[in-house]
Amino acid sequence: MTISPEHHTAVQEWIRSTAHPLTTMDASAPLEDLRPLLDMLGERTAVVGYGAGTRGAHELFTLQMRIARLLVGEAGFRAVAFDQDWTLGVRLDTYVRTGAGDPVALLETAEPFYRTAEVLALVRWMRAFNEEHQRDPVRLVGVSPHKTGPSAYDAVADHVRRAAPHLLDELESRYAGLRPQGEVAEHTRRFRAQPDRRSWRDRARAAHALVAGLPASDGHAWALHNARVIVQYYELHDHDDDPNDPHNMACYERLFAENVVWWHGHTGHKVLFWTSSSHSARAPGRVISFPPRPASAPPNAGSHLQDRLGDRYLSMGLTFGRGELATYTGAPPHQVPSPAPPLVESVLEDRAAGDYLLNLRTDAPRPVADWLAQSATSRAIGPRHDPDNDTAHHMKGGSLAEWFDILVHRRQVTPAHPLRG
Repeated sequence: MTISPEHHTAVQEWIRSTAHPLTTMDASAPLEDLRPLLDMLGERTAVVGYGAGTRGAHELFTLQMRIARLLVGEAGFRAVAFDQDWTLGVRLDTYVRTGAGDPVALLETAEPFYRTAEVLALVRWMRAFNEEHQRDPVRLVGVSPHKTGPSAYDAVADHVRRAAPHLLDELESRYAGLRPQGEVAEHTRRFRAQPDRRSWRDRARAAHALVAGLPASDGHAWALHNARVIVQYYELHDHDDDPNDPHNMACYERLFAENVVWWHGHTGHKVLFWTSSSHSARAPGRVISFPPRPASAPPNAGSHLQDRLGDRYLSMGLTFGRGELATYTGAPPHQVPSPAPPLVESVLEDRAAGDYLLNLRTDAPRPVADWLAQSATSRAIGPRHDPDNDTAHHMKGGSLAEWFDILVHRRQVTPAHPLRG
């Protein structure tokens, strides 16, 4: 994105006059500085997708936590959806609803960027909220099928045993060999090594069809979704687990959206989709560059959510200027320099504006509106980062106005904290 000095000045003047300052990065602080967000939501908003251009920043995790506190506590949101495994989500949800289980041990089985003290703080806050709102709890949902464990099969079998016991043997014959024994990762490797993956996937689909054919009854929708997640697992791993495989990544993105929409439709809950901006942005033409990997461009979850929900989906992006990021590999933190063109953060970054909340849907002067509608390059930092080639780590394929309804900008970041540290 190129911008003339005159347009740069116009944008920064608009931000200074329009944005709402953020005054604290304390996760437990009062929420007055974020409260203008409530007026930005809109009455029809059913799902808010919000993510950052990195998973390694303490302050951005903290902002996600504070926004969750606000939307759950004051806007009636009752589900937080993580882009983590469905069966792990069920166990975490049991903890936030009942207190049963060890949240630290559970998060240690999550993806590395969720094994943080900041995510643990959110989970514990959800548990504390539910202790005070037992009749109206907030739920935690995993929307990825990538490590679907035995508990999903158990949920399906338990329902069939109650609702149609004469079909239980047929169900188990279809799941024979499909139910993971031991580590799910090893089961996944075994499945990928099969010369004919299709027969495994087809048996999972046949089991789903069996459950779908049962009469509606208590627990049917839950069992049916667990059966669908099992199918999703085999659909996903029918592709190689390669971030550069467009079929693999396209499947992930579609399934994230499917499962968020299912939860909203099944429960009626307003859902907060906690993820990265590469997943949550409303970006059907999104291209992600995580050097040294080749750029990839599957339609993302945010674009699927927009297609399914229309104006009931709201997209919020968290951006940052400079600082240090956790690597989750044991390596020293990434050192991220101040943003340079063509990164949009080079314009969003302004000492006078500081840290802020910005509604991109407000009327803006023509130079600002033109800039918001231009093709954008936004910072996106994955597991690796080269500070000498900072701008190569980015998201492209759309404009700020297309991607986001709201921006939250933080100037300086520090590394997220490990779960045990």
